[in-house]
Amino acid sequence: MIIPTRNRAELLKRCIETVMPAANETNARILVVDNSSTEPETLDYLDGLSAQEIDVISVEGPFNFASINNAAVACVDTENICFLNNDVEALDDSWLAEMLWRLAAPDVGAVGAKLLWPSSVVQHGGVVLGANFSAAHAFNDRMDGDPGYGDLLQVAHECSAVTGACLLMRKRDFVAVGGMDEIRFPISFNDIDLCLKLRQLGKRIVFTPDAKLVHLESASRGRDSAPDRRARFRRELSILRAKWGEVLLDDPYYSPLLGLDSTPFSSLAWPPRSWKPRANLPPVPTAPPIGL
Repeated sequence: MIIPTRNRAELLKRCIETVMPAANETNARILVVDNSSTEPETLDYLDGLSAQEIDVISVEGPFNFASINNAAVACVDTENICFLNNDVEALDDSWLAEMLWRLAAPDVGAVGAKLLWPSSVVQHGGVVLGANFSAAHAFNDRMDGDPGYGDLLQVAHECSAVTGACLLMRKRDFVAVGGMDEIRFPISFNDIDLCLKLRQLGKRIVFTPDAKLVHLESASRGRDSAPDRRARFRRELSILRAKWGEVLLDDPYYSPLLGLDSTPFSSLAWPPRSWKPRANLPPVPTAPPIGL
């Protein structure tokens, strides 16, 4: 489990306390990646993690989520890697075993979990491509326990992408696609880009509702809508559209009868987008090279 962090010791402590039982059950190790923490409480907590057999490495410099995770993966010698945000809290001890079971299929490239807000509203139920010519979390207008459109919140299913806040994959696949793109997508959309690169290899992306955690979302770094982050977010969104525009407009796991507003599965498309029979889903087309 790779957990990037900066300050906010209370978030990291809660995260580690709640995921530790799953780590013990699956014989997993935890690697905390400290990105220039300065708060004395956080530094003291990090110093004490070795007593719990938790490894800590330091990656200095401005916050670059993709670069931090790339550096962490380079430090570990393990078959599987689970990316976790430090503002995630596990609700039970079986979530990681469930994700590992889904990853056992050789053609699965990544597995994502069902994430909830503390209010029990769904925060992530897989990712739908094309919403506002971007990518959006599915079912974030539903409460936990709601079956979702077509019962998709009750069964594991394929989707185009899953969030990097809790994502399990093989290290060899991560290396094969070149890891996360720390130049084009340092903060946002690096998980979407990662999943689409896996699909280019013919890998499937799976969401499972049987791995369920709470996610505070951006509790540490703040929201992309903040005034000082808008320009960076818009730049990364523009690059996503330039690189994956053709793919964004044709999510094979989202019906052309459904709308592409900001909340997937909540409206009908009018007129419907073109219908293409999909007996066998092809890999994602190769993205064209784009300038930086």
